[in-house]
Amino acid sequence: MNRIILGAVLFWATTLWADGPLSSKMETYLVSEKNGQEEMVASQDASPGDVIEYRLVYTNEVEQPLSGLEITGPIPANTAYLKGSASTDVSTEFTVSIDDGSSFEAEPVTRTITGPDGQTQNVIVPPSDYTQLRWVPENGIQPGQVLEYRYRVKVQ
Repeated sequence: MNRIILGAVLFWATTLWADGPLSSKMETYLVSEKNGQEEMVASQDASPGDVIEYRLVYTNEVEQPLSGLEITGPIPANTAYLKGSASTDVSTEFTVSIDDGSSFEAEPVTRTITGPDGQTQNVIVPPSDYTQLRWVPENGIQPGQVLEYRYRVKVQ
């Protein structure tokens, strides 16, 4: 069976950053079904067709609120974002990128294309074309608060 290593993203998954007022970590889980129930297991490799859930976890380590946060989640090469899988428990502005983070837009992302007959039409860019996701929490992060952002990708 061909298995791929999730590489740098999994290195991220085991790293904890805490050199400032905000600590962060990225966790990676292989999503499967067992006896009709969804099961998640921490994993460092995946095969084509597997679903991976990323969890970005941020903790405010200081005694004052932090604002101006932009939480960005990568969508690794050879994976595709699963539509509607992004979630968090706090109010945020959620945007996506289709150009490796050069710009971010609210969903649905649309583009104008010109057909062979010269007619133009707006089309929705499929979520599988997303390259990054971004959350901007509306209320920042309070002292001691832990925020978690989740999303899933499918290995191609």
